[in-house]
Amino acid sequence: MVYPTYDNGFNQKIAYTGGEAWVIRILAIVAIIFILVIMIVMIAEAIKRYKKMWDKISQMFLLGSLSGIAVLGDVIREYLLVNLIVLFVFVNMGIILIRMYLRKSM
Repeated sequence: MVYPTYDNGFNQKIAYTGGEAWVIRILAIVAIIFILVIMIVMIAEAIKRYKKMWDKISQMFLLGSLSGIAVLGDVIREYLLVNLIVLFVFVNMGIILIRMYLRKSM
């Protein structure tokens, strides 16, 4: 296998030894797995909170924003350089976050 190299500051490439290269690879894999686990836990928590907020008002906003984007998609794309699916997600998550804020403040 090719050994990874690093620059020592004098434009000289110095190769890691075999053991150092494997330690770096293993640490990188562990770090990526750790980040993925944290992201999965955060997404699962967000899904739990979203399920608690799901009711008739949420369904109305979901259908309203979906129909609005379907009808006005071309007009929206002229003024906003964003994917319509991303816009749909932002609108619905924004409404849920506003409702969560208002529920906590009351």
